[in-house]
Parts: sequence; C-alpha cells; structure tokens
Amino acid sequence: MAQFCKKCGTAHTPDARFCDECGNAVNAAAAPAPAPAPAPAPAQVPMQAPALSGVKRRHVILAGGVLAVFIVAGGALAWLLAPEAASASSFGRAIDAHLAADEAARDKLICLTNLPYQKEEIRVASYDTSTRQWLDALVRSGLYTGPVEQSSGGWIAQSQFVYALAAPGKAALRGDKLCLAKGVKVSKVSGYEQVREIGGQPVAMATATLVLTDEAAWLAKSADRAVILQRLPQSDLEVRLPLALVDKQWQVTDRAQLNQAAMAMAGAMGNASGAQGPGMLDKLKGLFSFGGHPLVGKWKSATGEVLEFTKDTMIDEHGNASQATFASEGNVVTVVSEERGGVAMQISLSNSNNTATLLLGGMPIAVLQRVRD
Repeated sequence: MAQFCKKCGTAHTPDARFCDECGNAVNAAAAPAPAPAPAPAPAQVPMQAPALSGVKRRHVILAGGVLAVFIVAGGALAWLLAPEAASASSFGRAIDAHLAADEAARDKLICLTNLPYQKEEIRVASYDTSTRQWLDALVRSGLYTGPVEQSSGGWIAQSQFVYALAAPGKAALRGDKLCLAKGVKVSKVSGYEQVREIGGQPVAMATATLVLTDEAAWLAKSADRAVILQRLPQSDLEVRLPLALVDKQWQVTDRAQLNQAAMAMAGAMGNASGAQGPGMLDKLKGLFSFGGHPLVGKWKSATGEVLEFTKDTMIDEHGNASQATFASEGNVVTVVSEERGGVAMQISLSNSNNTATLLLGGMPIAVLQRVRD
C-alpha cells in the first residue's frame, strides 16, 4: 500500500526511509520522550507531636498556672508559719507594740509625777530652792505663771512662792501626771543575740533606746528641754525588758512569767534527777552549806519587790518563807529552794555588796539594791 510524504505528497514505499522527491525523512520512529527526572526524595523531618487544639492549649496553660500558684502559696505559707527570728527589727516591733498597748508602762517613761501637777496652784517654801528652780523652768516653758511670794502667817511667819497652772500646763496633764509627749518608739535595740531557753521557751532580755513621738510643742521649743528631760523616770530613755517567743512571735513578757518558766524547768530537772538517780540538783546540794553568805539581809528591786535572806531561808515579797541552801563562788551566790520546786537561782553581787543582779537560767531578771535597816 502506497504511502505519501507528509511534506511534498509524493508516494513512497512502505519501507522507504526518505522521500525520493524532497528527501524528507519518512517512516522514522518517533524519538522516545525523555523520561521525566525522578522527583527529589522528601527531606527527613523529625516527627512532631500533633498540634494541640486551642481548647487543649488553654487547659495546659491553666493547669500550669494553677501549679505555679500552689507552689508560690506553699512557699508563702511555710514562711508565715515559721517562728519569727530574733533580730533587731522583731524585738523593736515587739517593744513598740507593748508600749503602744500598755498606757501605764508608756506613761512611766514619758510623764512626770514628782509634784502634784493636778493642783491649780503649787506652793513652795522659800528655802526649797530645788523645787523652785524646777518650777521656774516650767514657768519659762509656759506651763505655770508666777511665782507670787506670800507669807504663811502664824507665830512664825514664813514666805512661800505660789505657782499657778496655766492653760498649756493643763493641756499637758494626763490625770495627775505631766506628760512630755504622746508616745515613744524604739530607735535602737540589743539583746536579740543572747536568746536562751527557759522551760523550753526561747527568752531574752532586750535593752531598748527610745525616742519621743508627738513631742509636746511647749517642750520642743523650751530652752530648758534638756533639763526637763532629765526629770523623766528613765532620763536616758532606755529600758530593759524581757521578751519571749509566744505563738511564733516575739512579745514583751513579764518577769513573773519568766519565773514560772524557770520553775517549770527546775521541776523537770528535779523529776529527771529523781528518776535517774543523783543529778545536777543533787550535786549542787552536795556543795551547799548552811553557813553565812553575803546575801543575808533585805534586797529591793527597782519595781519595789523585797526579798529577804537569812542563813538558811528565803523570804519573798509576800512574806512567804522557804528553806534554801546557798553556795558562794566568787561574787556569785547560787540559791536552791526545794520548797519552790528545786529552782536554781543565781545572784551576782557588786564589789561593794550593795547591789546585785538576779539571774535565772543564766539570764539577768532584776537588779536588787540592799536595804539598810
């Protein structure tokens, strides 16, 4: 069967390769199409967790936030429940709180009671120059007017000086006391570095230096301010107070509570020695003698309590007597009274033997002054 050239239309045989007329290639097999290049292998990417939906993501964030809150709250709770550390700030806070709450204790520091200030007039004998000088300072400060000299009359005439209470003086009165300020606060405190345990309770004696707060205007501008301040019961505005750790906070306590704690400690020591044989108290008793000792006599504390000692007895401020043993070593006398629970008390005497310091558990509790009959 004849075939025709696709270029010029001339017939050619089926096996011809070129057209005899125009030379065009005929019956040439179509060149195979080039094979497509292989697709590059996909890059190896690490497997990833399937993405969280928005709801799940919010739940994870919320759970993390709740956990963080619990961690922070737990740390805060642990901090709140921890006992307050003994420090200048904690002792200062405790003393400030005590003086703010205890009006009587505060007034003892900032008020004067050396004269009957509640009277409209104070009469002073002419020979009482000390009282007159003091009242003259109050006159210059504007609290009193005068003085006006008067004669007492009678067989032996005697002149007196009359000082009348002025309005600023009346404003400064609190009851029968002349007060120099509304309050005090701690400016410096020590003793927090000497904490001891009595009856299992941490205690310390703190010494605090105070400053006046809301000082009276008349005092602040008085030329006699320094003289007037010297008349305060604690002219140096320094106090010594016992503190104890109560309910994990330092608080001002009183010496009676410290004594109770010391008695409890001594009672525990006594029970232990009874159960375990001769102990510390027995050893102390073995050293004691009933002879004379330097404490014999009466002693008075700054707050007015009186202790009396004989060669074998201790008598408290209420007149209760109890048998006691005394041992002297240098200027320190150790006293033990079985009738008072076997409490061991030490008294350190001054070189003159006229003053002494009472110690319980090694801690100073009170200063005693010998009473001369």
